[in-house]
Amino acid sequence: PEEVKKQLEKEIKRLRSNPMDGPESKVSQNYIETLLEMPWEERTKEHISIRAAREELDKDHYGLEKVKEQVLEFLAVRQLQMNAQEADKEQEKTQPRKGGRILCLVGPPGTGKTSIARSIASALNRKYVRISLGGVRDEAEIRGHRKTYVGAMPGRLVEGLRQAGVANPLMLLDEIDKVSADYRGDVSSALLEVLDGEQNVKFRDHYLEIPLDLSGVLFIATANDASTIPRPLLDRMEVIEVSSYTENEKFHIAKKYLIPKQLERNGLTEEMLSFSDKALEKIIHNYTREAGVRNLERRIGEICRKAAREFLEKKKKTVHITEGNLQKYLGKEKI
Repeated sequence: PEEVKKQLEKEIKRLRSNPMDGPESKVSQNYIETLLEMPWEERTKEHISIRAAREELDKDHYGLEKVKEQVLEFLAVRQLQMNAQEADKEQEKTQPRKGGRILCLVGPPGTGKTSIARSIASALNRKYVRISLGGVRDEAEIRGHRKTYVGAMPGRLVEGLRQAGVANPLMLLDEIDKVSADYRGDVSSALLEVLDGEQNVKFRDHYLEIPLDLSGVLFIATANDASTIPRPLLDRMEVIEVSSYTENEKFHIAKKYLIPKQLERNGLTEEMLSFSDKALEKIIHNYTREAGVRNLERRIGEICRKAAREFLEKKKKTVHITEGNLQKYLGKEKI
C-alpha cells in the first residue's frame, strides 16, 4: 500500500544518514525488515461450501449438533457477505462493508473448542494461527512496544499475521477469559479495538506505527467461563455454548477418534490391541467423570503403553481389553 511505501522510504533515508554501527541503524533495520515481511496484500482464496464445512465438522467431531448448526449459520452469513462485497466491487462502490460478528466458543476443558476452530479454518481454506492469551497481563503483548525501546517487538497479532504470511487467516484467541490487568495496562481493553468490526479496519500497532487492516482476519475466541470475560468484550462476540458430552457421545468419540489416535501415537495397530464395548463403557463410567474427553484419552493412552510393554516383555501377539481384565491395566475403579 502507498502509505507503507512512504513509511519505508522515510525509514530507509534515516538508515542511510545514520552510522552503520550505531544503535539507531539497528532499530531502523529491524523496523524495515518487519514492514517488508508483513503480508499487506497477500490473501488466500477463501471458498465457503456449507456442505463441505458440514462434512469437515462431522469428520472431526461427534455430536455437538447445536454447535455445528450455529457454526454453519455463521458461515452461511459470511458467504452472503462475500457475495455482496464482490457485487460492490463490480459496481465500483468504494464504501467497504463492515466485518461480521466474532465467534466465542464457551465450554468446559476438553470439549473440542480449539479443534472446532481448526476444522473451520480447514473448511474455509484459510491459514490457521493460534494466539494463547492465558495469563497475558501486558497490553504491549497485543499492541506491541514503541520501536525506540530496546528489544522492542510488534504485538502478537502482527506476529501472527507475519507467521501466516497472509492478511486473511483464521486467528484463534485461546483462553480469552484468562487475560488479566496490572500496572502495564489492561489486555481486555486492548482487545476491544481488535474485536470490533467498526474499529479494526485501522488497528494501530505501536511498533508498526501504520494502520493495519484486520477486517480480513476471521477471529474465533475460546473460553471456559463466560462470566469472567469483561462485559464490553463479551458484547462484541457471538457466544456459542459447547456443552459437556453424554456417556453415549464419549463412547462413540473414543471408538472413532481417541483409540485410533492413541494406537498410532504408541506404535500399535488395531490387530495388536482391541477394546470390547463393555470395557470402553466401564472406562467412561468408572474411571473418568468429566465434561470433556481429555482424561478418557489419557486412560486409553495408559492402556496402550502397558500393552506395548507386554508385546515386548511377554512376546504377546495380541491384547484384547475386556471388562474382566481392565483392572489389571488401570487399577482399582476411581468412581
